[in-house]
Amino acid sequence: MSDICFSVMEWMATGRVGASSKAMAFAACGLQNDGSYPLDPDDLNRCLMLLKAVPAIREHFGKVAAIGEVWGRLIERWNEIEQSFLDEAGLNWGKATSAPKTYALMKQVIGEEPGVINLGSGVSIRFS
Repeated sequence: MSDICFSVMEWMATGRVGASSKAMAFAACGLQNDGSYPLDPDDLNRCLMLLKAVPAIREHFGKVAAIGEVWGRLIERWNEIEQSFLDEAGLNWGKATSAPKTYALMKQVIGEEPGVINLGSGVSIRFS
């Protein structure tokens, strides 16, 4: 087992794991995943906490981008999205309890995707 996959296993046992952070971690390890991506700043924070726990995942962003079209767009602008969140809310919500500017940026980057219905107020439903 590679070092990165071992680190991912440790993170899964001890970290806050969400669907999108799990997809990111599995892609970096070359494992099948469900393609989930961060839909809101809370999902993004879990991805950033994963990257803090397993920084080597950044070296595998190409694999993450290959998960699908939305992930590709997110990774293309990851630095901008990450910095927006860190400036606005801080890692693990250290500065604020909401991140409306980051959320607006995420929605712009994600765009409309077939199979996702946005219900408003940050709530959406994803269909397979």
